[in-house]
Amino acid sequence: MGIPVSAETAHWLRRAAVPVLVSVVCALFSYLALDLVQNDFGLGSLYKRDVVQGPLLTLLGTFVVWVVLVLVWAVVGRLAVAVAVLMVLTALLGYANHMKMTLRLEPILPSDLVYVSQLGFLTEMVGPSDVLLLVVAVALVTVAIVAGARRLTRSRPRASRRSDPHAWRRSVLSRLVAGVLSVSFLAYVGNFNHPGNNFRDAYEASGAEWAYWAQGANYLRNGFVGGVLYNLDMTAMDRPPDYTRASMEDIVRRYVDVADRTNRDRRPGVLDDVNIVHVLSESFTDPTKMSGIRLEDDPIPFTHRLMSETTSGTMLAQKYGAGTANMEFEALTGMSMSQFTPQMDSPYQMLVPEYSSFPSAVQLLDDRGHDAVAIHPYTTQLYRRETVYPVLGMDEFISEGEMQSEATIDDNPRISDASAYEEVSYQLERSDRPLLVNLVTMQNHFPSRSVYDDPVAVSGLSGNHEEHVAGYVRGLSYADAALEDFIGELEGSSEKTAVIFYGDHHPPVWPKRIREKNGEVGVLSTPYFLWANFPLDRLPAERLTSPIHFMPMLYDAAGAQVPPYYALLSRLHELVPAMEQGRYLDRGKGLVPESELGPQATQVLQDYRMVQYDLAVGERYSQEALFGSGADAVSAARTAVQQ
Repeated sequence: MGIPVSAETAHWLRRAAVPVLVSVVCALFSYLALDLVQNDFGLGSLYKRDVVQGPLLTLLGTFVVWVVLVLVWAVVGRLAVAVAVLMVLTALLGYANHMKMTLRLEPILPSDLVYVSQLGFLTEMVGPSDVLLLVVAVALVTVAIVAGARRLTRSRPRASRRSDPHAWRRSVLSRLVAGVLSVSFLAYVGNFNHPGNNFRDAYEASGAEWAYWAQGANYLRNGFVGGVLYNLDMTAMDRPPDYTRASMEDIVRRYVDVADRTNRDRRPGVLDDVNIVHVLSESFTDPTKMSGIRLEDDPIPFTHRLMSETTSGTMLAQKYGAGTANMEFEALTGMSMSQFTPQMDSPYQMLVPEYSSFPSAVQLLDDRGHDAVAIHPYTTQLYRRETVYPVLGMDEFISEGEMQSEATIDDNPRISDASAYEEVSYQLERSDRPLLVNLVTMQNHFPSRSVYDDPVAVSGLSGNHEEHVAGYVRGLSYADAALEDFIGELEGSSEKTAVIFYGDHHPPVWPKRIREKNGEVGVLSTPYFLWANFPLDRLPAERLTSPIHFMPMLYDAAGAQVPPYYALLSRLHELVPAMEQGRYLDRGKGLVPESELGPQATQVLQDYRMVQYDLAVGERYSQEALFGSGADAVSAARTAVQQ
């Protein structure tokens, strides 16, 4: 026997069924629209993935979208308004995802929400005309849906407390229950990456295959919603199974011994009176090495000459078209992005601000009498640098609006490299103590179309790509000239100064054809060099390296005594000079998975991973011993670990 239902209740259920069905259809439309953008608007690819190969994933993802819609519906009380909100969100997310995939070959991530507060930067990146079109499109959609909502309101008036108190109470109760259930479910889904999460289990049982090495593959395989869920809150690193205080003491002993042996033949205090300048040159690459294009002249002749005379080579960037702060993080901390979980998109935004201090080269040099100054000719908010730099130990942060000179070139709105170097020179001159200067330039940041009066002629490209590359290459020539003036000034200085120079990544200007022709490594390769106005040993040339090795390389080139932490990095550099997510450079084989590394490389990599976990998210058992600087500190570390 069925449960008896009153005629009034049956009527209410029939009236409720239609809006619920409409909400489900709208949620499915939103889900498919986001996936269509992710599939580069390919209807065939969308049908194959969402209908043929992954119908259960489509249902799960649609359910998440539907719950979001129900929550908005419960809050505003009108389905039409809730649908309008969902469609606007879908349009904004779809547009943002399309632009990021176009510019950076990477989908939008939850951590990208930080850019919502930086509308000026976003407008500059995508162009004011595109932003205007988006605003107009969203406004038209909103107006259309609101107009439909008003018509629906007139045909189906909302029950009021006075006209129909019974219906009003039922409506309020329904909205309250729906809101509580929606919030509870979304809170649970927010723990998608936590152990034992049943919704993640459901995703994996439905065919989800996580591609930890590439976020784009994650989104394509598992849908836009699945990709977002995979990148929700998660620990920065997986805890190594043998991580204990005792195991860290064993590693410390090992690299205290390595540092001790290294330092026997080195003089103490070599870098104590030396200014060390890190120059992260925005989007600085070598276009003469790019296959498929032809340039009239070499845009960076001074850099090429300097690289031929110094320790120099090619840096392996982690991303194409993005990742500036991540390369800066690696260079300053010696911690590789490859060892974090794939969801750790930006330590500056997601990890470092959680601490009051964070191990870095700043701490090492502070112990040797250096002050630390960060210079970035842009807003302080980008990548949360205004919060991160003090945690890393920087004594001062100089940004846009605080520099001695903020000149620009032609129609480029970004502060020139020449002005940035002028600020470095000013800081070196005014300081009575040796400095660590961390400069992040901004001149060559994308976009580069129509920003210079005399773009460089480029053959092999057409349309917008040609215009962007032509402007970008001209910017490189200005950057090269500014670097030449800066190095020339340092050569004439009485203060000892060493420079670590590197490009952070390629700009997002190369068309797909050029990217494919040059391969993944080709579009992840940037120049670096070490230079000083005093003698440095020239280290052997190598195929690729990661920025985690720059500071230890400077110590080696200068013959400076190393702390145990740099002894570990130097040993890693000998066996694994470069790494990215899931792949490591074997000098004989190229980039290979960890399983193909030799036994020595595997052991050192495991030691390094344990140390990074300990310093980044663990108990920091090893910090005091590993970050001791010089022979006396190494001896003290040896005594500490023996007790």
